Amino acid sequence: MSVTGPLFKWFGSKWLSAKKLPAPTYDQIVEPFAGGAGYSLRHAEHQVLICESDPHIYALWCWLISGATEAQIREIPLGVLEGTDIRTLGLSEGQQLLLKSWQRTNNVGNCWTISPWGNKPGQWTANTRARVASEFGAIGHWKVRDNGVLALQEPQEATWFVDPPYQYNYQYRQSPVDYVALAAMVRGQRGQRIVCEAVCPKTGAVPEWLPFVPWGSRITSRRKATNNHHSKELLWVA
Repeated sequence: MSVTGPLFKWFGSKWLSAKKLPAPTYDQIVEPFAGGAGYSLRHAEHQVLICESDPHIYALWCWLISGATEAQIREIPLGVLEGTDIRTLGLSEGQQLLLKSWQRTNNVGNCWTISPWGNKPGQWTANTRARVASEFGAIGHWKVRDNGVLALQEPQEATWFVDPPYQYNYQYRQSPVDYVALAAMVRGQRGQRIVCEAVCPKTGAVPEWLPFVPWGSRITSRRKATNNHHSKELLWVA
C-alpha cells in the first residue's frame, strides 16, 4: 500500500519537498519534529518513528496509527456549515482531530470551527476523505512518541529527518528550540542525517547552527498567481 498525499494539513509539511530530498539509506526513519511527517509518508513502507510535541497532532497520529478504522474515517461528514463547532458533531476524539486538521493548514490551539475554506477543493472533500480512508493503513506499523529531543538523545543507526521549527520563523506555540544543543545531538547521531532550515524571510539572515546550503524555494502561502510567499530552503546532509 502506498500513500499518494498527506493524511492531514500541517504548515511546513515536507510532502511536496520530499520528492527532491535525499531518499532514506536506512530502513529505519526517525522524525524528531514530525508535524505532518511528509518525508516519512513518502517512504511509508520503512520502519518509522515519528515524534510530535503538539498534543493535538500527537493524539491524531496515535489514532491514525493504532486506533482508526476505514469506516470511522468515512463517517466523518462532508460539507459541514462554516462556523460549526466540530465538537458538537457527535464524533470520536480521533475523528474530531482529523476533521479539525483539514480546516486550517496550521490548526494549532483550540480553534474547532469549520473554516470558510474547509470544504473547498484540497480540504475535507469527498476525494480527500476517500483517499485518507484507503491509505492510512500504510502507517499501521509506525511508532509515535511525544518527545523528539529524547529520541535524539538515544543514538541509533537510522535515517534522521530533522525538520524543526525554523530559527527565524513561526515557532508553533512551542518552547524555544535550543539550536546549539540540537546541532550537537544531530551531529552525535549515527546513520544518515537530513536537516532542514530556511533563510529569515524578513532580514535574509542565514541560520548558522549547522553549515546549511541552499537547496530550493518553496511556496508557503498562495495569494494570487503573481503574489505567492516563498521560503528559501536550506539543507544539511551528512
